[in-house]
Amino acid sequence: METTSSNPTSALHRLQLSPEQECEVADWVTKEISGGTVVRKELISWFAQRVIQRDGCCDALPADFVDVFLGRHPDLAKSLVVPPRPVPESSAKRSKAGRLGALERMKEMQRQERTRALFGNSPPPPRQPAPYPEGEILYHCDSRYVVRHGETVTKYTTYDHGMGANEHPNEALALRFVKANTTIPVPEVISSDWDRLTMEYIEGQTLQQAWPVLSAEQRSSILEELRGYIAQLRGLSGGPIGRLDGQGAVLPTIMPRSGGPFNTVAELHHWLVRPHRRLESQSMYFHQITAQLGADYPVVFTHGDLAARNILVRDGRIVAILDWEFSGWYPEYWDYVFALRGMDKIDWDTLGSQVPSLFAKRYDLEYILVQFILTL
Repeated sequence: METTSSNPTSALHRLQLSPEQECEVADWVTKEISGGTVVRKELISWFAQRVIQRDGCCDALPADFVDVFLGRHPDLAKSLVVPPRPVPESSAKRSKAGRLGALERMKEMQRQERTRALFGNSPPPPRQPAPYPEGEILYHCDSRYVVRHGETVTKYTTYDHGMGANEHPNEALALRFVKANTTIPVPEVISSDWDRLTMEYIEGQTLQQAWPVLSAEQRSSILEELRGYIAQLRGLSGGPIGRLDGQGAVLPTIMPRSGGPFNTVAELHHWLVRPHRRLESQSMYFHQITAQLGADYPVVFTHGDLAARNILVRDGRIVAILDWEFSGWYPEYWDYVFALRGMDKIDWDTLGSQVPSLFAKRYDLEYILVQFILTL
């Protein structure tokens, strides 16, 4: 920590981050922006203050710290852009190919590819979205938005087919199910529609945001809490295999793929190893993967995307587990595989390597096989 005077009052106003700390804050901000977080000055100040506290300094950063910091990082400052609130637009109006430029045509092709992957040849009929809510945009990535308005928050999508084929999203059903059957902290559902979900707002930071500045004791406590919550989920059994609302299984990847629902694990694996771009020359791969995966796994309730960005913490405790849109009934290895995928990218040495200990049984072979499947 650098100061420029031995006078306590002067030092307080001149308190600066060390070069290493400043680099850490800049990298953290860049990572948050790239992940879809709408980063505001308050969030930068929160993280920087905890960096110096972690490193043994109890003083407060000066009030103009963020402005000075951004002045030294002009490219970063330019990235702090709050996206405008989108205007509902029908898919028919948007897809007039004759009026689309190259970028728009590419995006339209991606939308069509996503629709085929999720719904095959039977997408839901077109629906006109209601006006999107006003408020403070907390998150924006592609077609997804999270907006805070007062003590509630609305998660919505501008994707043509909303959050699924049904009138209400799977996540609304899952949140109510989890609240009724476990002690896992989740937001209270206020209302929902085919393209949006309004919930209570819960103050906190994601585990991804907070992990670098948590103490060893706080990290240990959070992992122990998470271990208990995972055990509760795995104590719930049911079916058929797929999302809770009956829409079928979905792979929580950049380009989600859906199929089913399935009555058996063998049926799920048969679908899983045959991507929609299947090549006949890869048939031996698919046969071997199916043989290794087996078909006798218990089917348990599963979050489906248990990543550090979906765990909300405050004061060293878990205050909510978020993003249940993919949840439902899956083989018991499913959460292990996708939790490992979601957390080993944050910090393998101190977070990712802890994931296996969160589960009563390891599924490393399944992790390797599913990772391979997702590359095909």
